[in-house]
Amino acid sequence: MNQIMNMIQLKIQDLTQYVEDNIGIFHTKRIESLKSLKLKTVLRRKNPYLFKAKYLLTAEQIIRKLTDAYISSNEEALFGDWLEGLANY
Repeated sequence: MNQIMNMIQLKIQDLTQYVEDNIGIFHTKRIESLKSLKLKTVLRRKNPYLFKAKYLLTAEQIIRKLTDAYISSNEEALFGDWLEGLANY
């Protein structure tokens, strides 16, 4: 029983170390993506008519929702890639 507990603890310590060593990659890619974000890119990837149908009437409201949706999707993809790396580890 002690051997099993030591193996589990070692694996958790290894995973914790991996996360500590590599979580910065996710944050760096996220920041780089935000720095290079262009309205033209957001408009190409999201359907602005959907937001108009949601009764968003001002340009500010539409752009804010489009941008929020784009950023959220992008963060999900980046985090999914990072988690895949963790799973492979």
